Amino acid sequence: MAGGLERVYGTEEDKVNCSFYIKIGACRYENKCQRIHSIPPISQTILFKHMYQNSPMEVAIASGNAVSQAGIEEALEKFENFYEDVFLKLAEFGEIEDLIVCENIGDHLVGNVYVKYTSEYYAEGCFNALQNLSYENRPLQMEYSPVLDFSSAKCKQYIDGTCQRGGACNYLHLKKISTKFKKSLFNQMYEEHPDFKEKKEKENIEKSPKKHKKKEKKSKKKKSSSSRESSRRNSIERQKMINDWNETGIQNVSQAQKLMYGNNMPAPVYTPKVSMRTSPELLQLQLQLAALKEQLAAIKMS
Repeated sequence: MAGGLERVYGTEEDKVNCSFYIKIGACRYENKCQRIHSIPPISQTILFKHMYQNSPMEVAIASGNAVSQAGIEEALEKFENFYEDVFLKLAEFGEIEDLIVCENIGDHLVGNVYVKYTSEYYAEGCFNALQNLSYENRPLQMEYSPVLDFSSAKCKQYIDGTCQRGGACNYLHLKKISTKFKKSLFNQMYEEHPDFKEKKEKENIEKSPKKHKKKEKKSKKKKSSSSRESSRRNSIERQKMINDWNETGIQNVSQAQKLMYGNNMPAPVYTPKVSMRTSPELLQLQLQLAALKEQLAAIKMS
């Protein structure tokens, strides 16, 4: 009997607990749901409800509507400023494993921010420290989340560019962010909190001491004379990093164009001088690809 309950727990067969809440951390029926939403007493993941405020331009992007180049640039700049601000603040309480922001525009998911720490200890410290505080003059709405695996909460069709529900989808549509930009924030976290990295290295040594000894021998052979980069980069270094990100994004756009147009590829109109951390041209192309996939899917169905 107990084994049967464990098998159905959190699935659509579970008639007691809400499978959507367990998987996504939010349910469109909210308090009116006929099944139980069991908020865990503690978790590695904290949900900040409706923390991010979408601009009308961002709502249009999430809905799949046509958006101007200037509008995309403005939306990206706004979001990445928010992401950096929140990431570095939350990193003060412990080592972050991941930070995601929903692009969905449904009432139960709009503006939701999830942070997953590497341990419940860090999450509890953050949760207690931020009680009764506000962000941009709005009180923080926090709760521990049952979601520990974001991969099962993400919309697979959205990742493939084939989701027909758009921003109204009940699975997570994550706001896109440059991989290099995100990696730089993690590097900055470890620079400002070296104890996080030391703790992780210690745990790795305890798990596999033989592998660590091999790595230690290799590192002794390779002596690096380069000094450690400052945790807070100056404006010149930051601008160079932004330009590098743009160039990478433009290369990705060129590759995607070749796949789309073959030998009839139009002349490039991209400019690497735009001070954006995520290439707006790349996002525009992704939206175009998603629209093409939807058209192909409609043709196949007809």
